[in-house]
Amino acid sequence: MEDFEPSLIEGYLLCLCNAEAIRSQTSQWKRKLLFFMSGVAVEIAAVPFLSWLLGYDFSWVAWLLTAVFLPMGLLGFYASKRGSDHFVEFLLLAPQFGPKR
Repeated sequence: MEDFEPSLIEGYLLCLCNAEAIRSQTSQWKRKLLFFMSGVAVEIAAVPFLSWLLGYDFSWVAWLLTAVFLPMGLLGFYASKRGSDHFVEFLLLAPQFGPKR
């Protein structure tokens, strides 16, 4: 897997099922993937707020999206720029759904 550098979407899916493929990537690629995933989290967090600005009413449950995904996204943005390599890898591979070895 020396020359294998997956796209960001492929990397997102690899985080869910193949931790070893993520570990074998370069530090720069892992930081780019974390930055991408943090952007997705912030976009999810912004959905209730932007819908509220457009005049749609949501129950308090929808605001849980903002409460959960905004801190995750901000932490990911910070870690992708200033965090250690070990912390970046931890954030990417924390939910290891793949087979345990």
